[in-house]
Amino acid sequence: MLHGHGNDLHHQQFKIKADFSSNVAPGGLPEALAEHLHKHLHLLGNYPEPDAAGATTAIARHHNIDSMQVIATNGSTEAFYLVAQQFRGQAALILTPSFAEYEDATRCHQHALTFLPHLQLGSELPGNFATVWLANPNNPDGYTWAPGLFKEHCRQNPETYFIVDESYTNLCPTAQSLIEGSMPPNLIVVRSLTKDFGLPGLRAGYLVAAPELAQSINRLRMPWSVNALAQEAIGFIMTHYRELLPDTTAILKESQRVQKRLVALPHLKVTSTDCNYFLVETKVSDAADLKNYLLQNHGFLIRDASNFRALSPRHFRLAVLSPDFNNQLLSAIQSWISQVC
Repeated sequence: MLHGHGNDLHHQQFKIKADFSSNVAPGGLPEALAEHLHKHLHLLGNYPEPDAAGATTAIARHHNIDSMQVIATNGSTEAFYLVAQQFRGQAALILTPSFAEYEDATRCHQHALTFLPHLQLGSELPGNFATVWLANPNNPDGYTWAPGLFKEHCRQNPETYFIVDESYTNLCPTAQSLIEGSMPPNLIVVRSLTKDFGLPGLRAGYLVAAPELAQSINRLRMPWSVNALAQEAIGFIMTHYRELLPDTTAILKESQRVQKRLVALPHLKVTSTDCNYFLVETKVSDAADLKNYLLQNHGFLIRDASNFRALSPRHFRLAVLSPDFNNQLLSAIQSWISQVC
């Protein structure tokens, strides 16, 4: 997605006071990680490992899995494009609404696409597909599935590969990871370090699959796709994972507080979640109007969600920040509602 994504500060002509458009956990880059990267800027003077072997080993050690199951990537987006290339030209099912890169990656590699509202995913697939693409929890609405559902689908559909995006799993207590040593041969899990550890500008993520499948995908990679600083960040994160994670309990509590406050406002419909982000639909005007109002009058940036497939011009997504900024946003939205009604 080149245009219309969250945190698109380079497109904004107004000074941004607070960015509610990105799903990155509040608090940003952990201080310990920032200090570590600052001490390792000298790494930029040399080529990184072409296959990110050190980062791959660190990821595998953290998850207690075989390193042959892991591919360190230049953010989760590289992983999606690699998987799409692996299954180039085949039939794909994408659950909607969802992250646009699933569709962009599969279109780039000429998949025959079918779309299905995620709430309609039952015990059987609506056809024969080489791949099924989804996120758990889902972006943009925070919907979560029980992990047993995916394992059962993998069992019942051995010729179909399920690509599960777990970019937000750490930020949602009700979501459970599928990463383990003995994964189904037709399951691919993609992770991002952006959301948990405040690294959207560095691009760091990884893919986990059964060893044979992971190595088949790995052969499609270009060398040096993960830069030296990103590899160093991955290694440090995996070694200090728990202490670097944000306080998800506090984040969820604040998210639920803000959701309740919005539910109490007129003309808004909130899709409740257990994540740091959630989807809202306005019953008056549209999301673009609200976004412009908040930018011009308050310096607040929200995610106009109208470009998510299956959503309307009235949908927008919010991710919580500090209580103070959240309260300011709530007041600003209330003022906008008063003006447009």
